[in-house]
Amino acid sequence: MAGQPECWLFWARAGLKSSDLREMFPSTRASARTSVSAVCEIVHAGSGAKRKRPKGAPKMEMAAVPVVDMHAGTSGRTGGQFSDFDTATAEGMIAASAFWCPNPAQMNCLRVQGTATSPLINDGDIVAVDGSQTDPEELSRKIVVAWHRNKGLSLARFIAADGVHMLESENRDFNPVAVEKDRTWQIVGQVLWRIRKGPCGIFVEQTSVCRVS
Repeated sequence: MAGQPECWLFWARAGLKSSDLREMFPSTRASARTSVSAVCEIVHAGSGAKRKRPKGAPKMEMAAVPVVDMHAGTSGRTGGQFSDFDTATAEGMIAASAFWCPNPAQMNCLRVQGTATSPLINDGDIVAVDGSQTDPEELSRKIVVAWHRNKGLSLARFIAADGVHMLESENRDFNPVAVEKDRTWQIVGQVLWRIRKGPCGIFVEQTSVCRVS
């Protein structure tokens, strides 16, 4: 009844993803993803004569990762209200090495708001989320994006120990959030790397390293 794209807010709050709807209605294109028109051009950086690729050497493979128009909030901040990245609008694309994108079809980038994950991930950073990695048993001590009906998308370190699940902030000023008894929480993906714009330029760094206590 709400129509596109507002209807996806109600589907998400009901716990349904566009992939679920595609299985229920195979003849219907159940996806609201709209992206900007992109023209990709290979630009060769560096100066001097360009070296040819040695015969038999593997080709460089790149993945175009969409930057969606939503954000993940850290502890104390409210995040985007969609749990299904397929329903989000892509406002841009980031070309990344295929080495950084093990599951390119499930990769999305989104911005971070809040300081609870500093200094590992700062306010304004862009994080790359692999939506295929949602198994709690394999994500303990990994940085994840989780979704809550009322709090939206949240960025934190996921902790699983003795049957207890928590979302922990890097900043000790913020208390952990227990999620084991709240069925409205849902892990939507693992953060594999982040992009930060600093005083000396832009750099990319992996975030899969566990913190040493």
